[in-house]
Amino acid sequence: MNTMLVDSHFHIFKKNESQPNSRYVIDYDASIEEWFTLTKPLGITNGVMIQPSFLGTDNSHLLETIKQHPEAIRGIGVVEPSTSKNEILEFKKEGIAGIRLNLFEDRNPHHSIEKYAQVLDHLRDVGMHLEIHHSDGLLNDLLLKIPQGIRIVIDHFGRPKTNDEFLINEGGIDKHREHIWVKLSAQYRMKHIDYRAVFQYWLTKIGRSRLLWGSDWPHTGYESSQSYSQQLSAFIKLVNDQKLSQQILSENPSNLYWSSI
Repeated sequence: MNTMLVDSHFHIFKKNESQPNSRYVIDYDASIEEWFTLTKPLGITNGVMIQPSFLGTDNSHLLETIKQHPEAIRGIGVVEPSTSKNEILEFKKEGIAGIRLNLFEDRNPHHSIEKYAQVLDHLRDVGMHLEIHHSDGLLNDLLLKIPQGIRIVIDHFGRPKTNDEFLINEGGIDKHREHIWVKLSAQYRMKHIDYRAVFQYWLTKIGRSRLLWGSDWPHTGYESSQSYSQQLSAFIKLVNDQKLSQQILSENPSNLYWSSI
């Protein structure tokens, strides 16, 4: 059996598919066929497709893509606060590994977390994880608001505002330390950050087995300046350890996304 190499964060969508009031309007297609065309030459065999914010809670495209590629693709969905445990469990059966709470540019992220309290309970009960995305500098504060006992996957290095942010404020991180996974993704979104320092922080804090890599393809908002191969190369350069890179691309995502479904 060939080794699984996983892109743990990418998006698929169709032109003009954005929901009303979306902060980002899509004027091009990003298809699963195009993603496979980019990944195959680089050796990436599997992927975790993330529901983008502009599609809201309409997970139909995500579910259809997983149905077409049940072995290669897992998904992270977005749901309403009223979603029942049975509905969450049905998502799991269909290849959804976790539910995303996108708090980026949310004016009251604490309130949003409170609204999703029931969903968080369901995730814990059925063995799925919460994925969080948020505005820069808010990670530790938001983690303090999330109840313990839930596996949490953190997007894009945790989006620190400064290189030493997590060293200064880590009470929320420590609260969930045994259940945190971090994606080493989208370095280009915060160009002022020394990602080597942030990577070393997470490596020391949570260890080798709970780090992931994601391409963030198709790099929404940065399409003209970024490419898939650039993101993989940036990751390899950052880690600078072939054995660890292999673990982050293979063993870690296999344990999180494939072993639990």
